[in-house]
Amino acid sequence: MTMLFKEPVQIPEDEARWLELRGWVYQLIADFLSRPPRMSLIAEWRGRIEHRNTIPVCRSGKKLKSYLESIPEDNLRRVCYEEADEFERLFSLQRGGITACESLYRSRGEGIDGLACLAEIRNEYEENGVVFNKIRGERDDHIALELEFMAVLSEAMLSKAGLRESCLRLADVQIGFLESHLLKWAPVFSAELAAATTSTLYGGMAELLEEFLKLDLEHLRIWRSLQG
Repeated sequence: MTMLFKEPVQIPEDEARWLELRGWVYQLIADFLSRPPRMSLIAEWRGRIEHRNTIPVCRSGKKLKSYLESIPEDNLRRVCYEEADEFERLFSLQRGGITACESLYRSRGEGIDGLACLAEIRNEYEENGVVFNKIRGERDDHIALELEFMAVLSEAMLSKAGLRESCLRLADVQIGFLESHLLKWAPVFSAELAAATTSTLYGGMAELLEEFLKLDLEHLRIWRSLQG
């Protein structure tokens, strides 16, 4: 019996590093925008950045990397408390904080149907088999869940590099989600977050989010065009 094998996707060397890195960056930002940071979270990401170079070489990435690496061990607990307080100040709706949800941003800014937007995002998750453990009762269109969705698909795409059609489909889903959702509102959210904080951590996250999303879409488009 003749066995037919489909050619795996081709990943040029200059794009391979980006494809390996991008899931880490999505997860990094999602972790810090999803909940008040515990000391273990700050320590974990400081270690990852130090040993694995998981932040891209861009202006905001360098700034954030420098900040995390500069925290002395004996100040880690104090920094954690300060950043956790800042998270609550920034995002607690009871304290008039920032609303970090796409449908609310876009219904206010663009006049779109917020419920339809939320339903579309929920369908994207379901169609791609992604289910979240919502420990804080997050909405499906919360910035952290949208970023985690991209992190999950990024890892899935890497794992399916030998399955051409599956890999390309996942790339197309991510390009579409960036174009239709994240880049429709995350830059505005990032600007609002940056303006609302003096924290190096959250100011850095805001800058990295805006810069990285645009870079990621550019790299994905280039890589996808090379696949034919």
